[in-house]
Amino acid sequence: MSERTIEVPDPDPPQGGEAALSESPYRNLFVPLVVVPFMVVGVLVGVFVFFGAVSGSEASIEENLAQLSSGGSNESKQAAMSLVAQAVENRRALESGQAAPWPTPADFEARLEQAWESIGDDPLQGYKRLAVAQLAALYKLPGALEKLDAILSLPDSSGSNPEYSGALFKLRAAVSGVDPADHDGQLRLYAMVGLTWLDDPRAAERVLPHLSDPDPFIRQAVIGVLQHLPGPQTTAALVGLLDDPALEARGQAAISLSHLGDPSGAVVLRELVEPAAYEEAHRAEPRKFAAPQHVRSSRVKAVEALGRLALAEDRALLERLAAQEPDTLVREAALRALASR
Repeated sequence: MSERTIEVPDPDPPQGGEAALSESPYRNLFVPLVVVPFMVVGVLVGVFVFFGAVSGSEASIEENLAQLSSGGSNESKQAAMSLVAQAVENRRALESGQAAPWPTPADFEARLEQAWESIGDDPLQGYKRLAVAQLAALYKLPGALEKLDAILSLPDSSGSNPEYSGALFKLRAAVSGVDPADHDGQLRLYAMVGLTWLDDPRAAERVLPHLSDPDPFIRQAVIGVLQHLPGPQTTAALVGLLDDPALEARGQAAISLSHLGDPSGAVVLRELVEPAAYEEAHRAEPRKFAAPQHVRSSRVKAVEALGRLALAEDRALLERLAAQEPDTLVREAALRALASR
């Protein structure tokens, strides 16, 4: 199984007073999605930043499971993070032929199910539910897909639902020290990543409906996740996005298709290579592609995607970039793409 996932770099900082503070920093901003060759980067960076820093001594999987079910807010939160980290370390070790550094108890599956049931359906306990669902996915346990599906069904507390966006609800969350529902869709995003670990043909059916998410950040993230869920439905959905008016959406679709070995997005990838495409998008919407590093990152990923496809008609473009491109990283990407052909 390929160990790739999405990593979301920091977006351009929002400008403005109260309005900027009250909404997600991702909304109405272009956020480049970079595919990296190691799932722990996306999983742990995202989960650890979302949940807070880990502190204290390391506990065993058995101890963390007990703490997840019965510990206080801070203790159970740390246990949730530690469990996901330990599961990722175990997966890395086993796939490289080594012994798992964190042995699981004989009744691990039963304990995990007990933890899931003890959490219940309280949306304020979303971070616990995410940890248990991700663990079930990492160990490919029965019911993992249904658990992740439950996370995908959580309401977005930043939306218009008064039950989850009202001041009383937010005050309750602040006093209790837990996270309200699915703030800015982050729980749903990491649940989608968990679905890619299952090798389950039903996973794409759970992810595809989120292509219509009103939040452009979540929508673009979904396009990135789909590269790990091959199948006719996924390919058709990504091909259908290649004429999307937003450069970031059609560009991510083309990159995802290249990971699936589909050359349908080659024309868009060539567009992504050229700086003029970003200049035009920035003129149309000044908050997009305002940071040079985001333009560079997107250009590099487009060159790498063309290298994966290895189409004969792209050799001249790659040779030009390798010989004349002023950006060092883009030039190096072109050299690597040529060397791999």
